Amino acid sequence: MAHQDEQFTAWAALQPYVLEDDSTKLVPWSFTPRPLEDDDAELKVTHCGICGTDIHQLTNGWNRAVYPLVPGHELVGHVTRLGAGVTWLSVGDRVGVSPVSASCGHCQLCTSGHSQLCADKATTYNGVYNGHRTYGGYADRVRVQAKWAVKIPEAIESDVAAPLLCAGITTYLPFKYHNIGESTRVGIVGIGGLGHLAIQWARAKSCPRILVISSSSTKRDESFGLGATEFITLSDPDLTALPTSPYTKSLDVLIITGSSPSTPWPALLNLLDNFGKCVLLDLPEEPIPIPAASLVYRHASLVGSFVGSYEDVAEMLAFAAEKGVRPWIETVPMAEVNRGLNKVMKGGVRYRVVLVKEGN
Repeated sequence: MAHQDEQFTAWAALQPYVLEDDSTKLVPWSFTPRPLEDDDAELKVTHCGICGTDIHQLTNGWNRAVYPLVPGHELVGHVTRLGAGVTWLSVGDRVGVSPVSASCGHCQLCTSGHSQLCADKATTYNGVYNGHRTYGGYADRVRVQAKWAVKIPEAIESDVAAPLLCAGITTYLPFKYHNIGESTRVGIVGIGGLGHLAIQWARAKSCPRILVISSSSTKRDESFGLGATEFITLSDPDLTALPTSPYTKSLDVLIITGSSPSTPWPALLNLLDNFGKCVLLDLPEEPIPIPAASLVYRHASLVGSFVGSYEDVAEMLAFAAEKGVRPWIETVPMAEVNRGLNKVMKGGVRYRVVLVKEGN
């Protein structure tokens, strides 16, 4: 249970965030945590990644933010308290929490390994659980359902573990769900927080062709270093020259990790071979224009993918530990969260900012 005088501290947005407008910056904020249920865990946060979702929510770009808003769904910490029914964790365990932090546990989706899609799920922040608002990892402590607090393998340091909990699982799940591996020709669009991990998963899965497609040629060398076998820019005539592009029908799966209003969708979908799949991981604030003929005439499909279950997260972390998949990060003290947000919003971060709690 929670006592009314019990307070957690956090960095919160009290209104929509605007780049370099000091009146909208995150400020220290205290709140009464929700009661600790029998199936819950309380964590002391040590690290939290800044995700693109945090920017969309802070700026209210998706028009569904509720303020005060405490972001952060790539969080790592240590267990400080456990509900009476939790036997598989111990106080002191190092765990991570992804974008979903509660689910019903008994619906068809939960019992079939897709608990992140549960109709009664609670997101780690800007959500509701048992009538209480959820607040994320830009905080000293959080409370979550204990099954969503996944142990971090010893081989993975806490700062690099944080981005794996959203960017990592978001890009890992398509490889699992669509059986992407040794016989799959894969393309990856967008080389940022998600894309640089998708390239590493493709390499770890021994994909024979890993075509990286970026808006900037400056990421060419980095892409090859991460595991790409080919690189092309979105403006390259070889990509956009329809219908004569040499890349026509050259891929089995195309993973979209980033897009913009200028993204050449006809050229990208032209890459798909018959029965190919385009997997959307990006959540732009505006609708995307999809040419139906690019899908219909090839029996191709357009599918989405949303993070993963807690079982998926555990599997992903174990695979990352084994294969050496690690995000590229820059660290910023949690107390300088506004500086970290500005770095992300201005672009140029390689490839994820991680907030580090002082004295962790």
